[in-house]
Amino acid sequence: MRLSIILLVFTMLPLFSASGKDLKFAVVPKYHSVFFEQSKHGCKDAATQIKGVECIYRGPEKASVRVQDQIISQLIDEGVDGIAVAVTQSKFLAENSIQKARNAGIPIVTYDSDFDLQTLEKYKKIRSTYIGTDNFQFGRALGEQLKKQRPNGGTLIIQTGRPDSPNLNLRIMGIRSALSGKQYNTPPGKMLLNDSGWTEVREPFINFDQLSRAVKQMESVVQGRRLKADSFIAVGGWPQNDEALYRKMIAPFKEKLERKEVIVVISDASDQQLIMLRDQLAHANVGQNPYEMGRQAILTLHNIVKNLDYDEFIHTPINLCTRENYTSCTQHNL
Repeated sequence: MRLSIILLVFTMLPLFSASGKDLKFAVVPKYHSVFFEQSKHGCKDAATQIKGVECIYRGPEKASVRVQDQIISQLIDEGVDGIAVAVTQSKFLAENSIQKARNAGIPIVTYDSDFDLQTLEKYKKIRSTYIGTDNFQFGRALGEQLKKQRPNGGTLIIQTGRPDSPNLNLRIMGIRSALSGKQYNTPPGKMLLNDSGWTEVREPFINFDQLSRAVKQMESVVQGRRLKADSFIAVGGWPQNDEALYRKMIAPFKEKLERKEVIVVISDASDQQLIMLRDQLAHANVGQNPYEMGRQAILTLHNIVKNLDYDEFIHTPINLCTRENYTSCTQHNL
């Protein structure tokens, strides 16, 4: 009988320690992209620096709040010890998988995109920390880069991903604030109408994180046929995330960009985007630091479960990249 019990114990041990890891933390992006892939590298590197910690990186192939919600729920069922999520849609996640995590006692931090203010007010302590860009200041930086190129004002079209994305709406408000000199109470602020010389010719384009759609929307601006605007800002990197498609689209209009008939300012500053900037296929990029977001996510979750001190907000740096400084801009964080 004793031998049977001993054998049973040894048989069961791998079920509890197969990975050899004491703590498993998950990083859940909005979707798979060049940008979010860098957060994967950050979380993996951080995990290797802490004994007994594993980083699980898992997200939707394409942007979908329902798929993201299912992934979070699955991770909870797998028994992860903490989750960092880039919020796709505040209300839906808060009412579903995030509630499940709270009921299970699993700490949540957000990165890149936080819950909106209404959700944070309704569900107290729904997350412990936000890690990422100060999105309002990021938007202001986009606006300031445009002002440097066109100091006397102009006509503008903004491109965004989802109309209900909290971080993107903050960026739009930042752009509008920088260009108009006004303060707004609620994201995304108000459309510009001859505010300090700036006018938005239409509501922001919405691409729902579809890269081909983002490129087509931008093409309609640089063509200047149906839509007459002399400036374009993307609050995410979508148009340039498919480099081949972007190059093919923008090539016929390169001279227009050189003559500054259209000014192009785009978010993010990946290596491929900086090469496009070098090749004069945009006027400026404002970069983020998704690697640091992923790294800080693991470090913060570890501090939370170990009852160590952690910051309520961790703002990662941004980079201002132009054709003049593209080789060094990501080395100088703001």
